[in-house]
Amino acid sequence: MDSGVRELSSKKGTRGPKRLISNNLKMARHVHLYYKSGMRIPTIVILGFLASLLAHVANAQEETDFLFGIPRGAISIRGGYMTASANSAVYDFFAETLTIEKGDFNTPVFGLDVALVVHPRIDVLVGFELSKSTTRSEYRDFEEDDGSPIRQTTELSMYPFSGSVKFYLTPRGRDISRFAFVPSKARAYVGGGAGLVGYRLAQTGDFVDFVDLAIFTEEFKSTGFGTEAHAFFGVDVQLKPTTYLSFEGRYMWADAGLSGGFVGFDSIDLSGLRITAGISFSF
Repeated sequence: MDSGVRELSSKKGTRGPKRLISNNLKMARHVHLYYKSGMRIPTIVILGFLASLLAHVANAQEETDFLFGIPRGAISIRGGYMTASANSAVYDFFAETLTIEKGDFNTPVFGLDVALVVHPRIDVLVGFELSKSTTRSEYRDFEEDDGSPIRQTTELSMYPFSGSVKFYLTPRGRDISRFAFVPSKARAYVGGGAGLVGYRLAQTGDFVDFVDLAIFTEEFKSTGFGTEAHAFFGVDVQLKPTTYLSFEGRYMWADAGLSGGFVGFDSIDLSGLRITAGISFSF
């Protein structure tokens, strides 16, 4: 028998170059990079970030605690962890065929927001986020004729561009004279918005043709944009009169059509919960 793929129930095939076998070819599924320790890296990063900020607060010198008027805007950077919804057919196929779990698409996330104050309790924001998961996998039910695994790598990148409205549940601060404004030490907020989310889904490695069980090497990829809507809540804690430490929870609802080697699947679910911490500079 020629060497090739071996199904664990003893089916065999031949190895050779193959084209994309069909538009509805079911793609592969994978084991999380870093041996499923994805939660450790973002946790360490966030704890280190918070520790450095606390040290900064402890060493900060006293300074004037009022401003000459309410701030006109703010720039914020944040980082944290995203828990992916992964609720669409392409994820189900990955999970059934490859050694991949939906949780493997959970990943660190980073964001940048620019806010403009339009009311003592209302900001208008524009924002950008970036996240990327990388997962290695192998087939659950097939292997090479020599018993070695058939491996591949899956990457999913997302980059939402959004506009939001942010409403402060507690006062931003108080006026103590015509020219003096004292910022609040802490302020809670809620908000929501919408925008576009770009994505790139790619799988590279070895795959099985389910028609003749031949193994072929290929790269499958799909890129595109979809619409998104999001809601968030959080709290800002003052470090300095113009500097705040922010903690935020945000959920994004989004999906987008698939193309290229993933044609035949329904749209990909790009939704997920983000828990982030960051720092905001008022101006």
